[in-house]
Amino acid sequence: MEEVAAIVGAVVALSIASERLVEIVKGFIPALNTAGDNPDKEARRRSYLQILAVLSGVITAFASKNLVPELVTREAGDWGILTLGLLASGGSGFWNSILTYVTNAKDIKRAEADKAKESVKAKAGEEEVVING
Repeated sequence: MEEVAAIVGAVVALSIASERLVEIVKGFIPALNTAGDNPDKEARRRSYLQILAVLSGVITAFASKNLVPELVTREAGDWGILTLGLLASGGSGFWNSILTYVTNAKDIKRAEADKAKESVKAKAGEEEVVING
């Protein structure tokens, strides 16, 4: 579990750095920072922003290669770094998915704990009946 936490932490850090890089580039290219009225041009602008986000994520991941958890580079090498860069470029949609996953995992753990408690209580009740019976 510690390895997963380390990888998620790395992706969070890379995601933040990648978003900053996108914002810097958008500052230098005003057309990327301004939504347009023409639907075709707006669609193209959004596509450019997605490409920029992916490039920023991958560049940031490779620039931070020495700071990435060893598990990623040991098991997958540069492909692992590339994957982290792609994950980091996912933005809020990616983090909403991660949050949903973590919340669901927490709910499952809670349900399992509640079921185990009920099982213990039921066994304790059966033992009391046998002793008194």
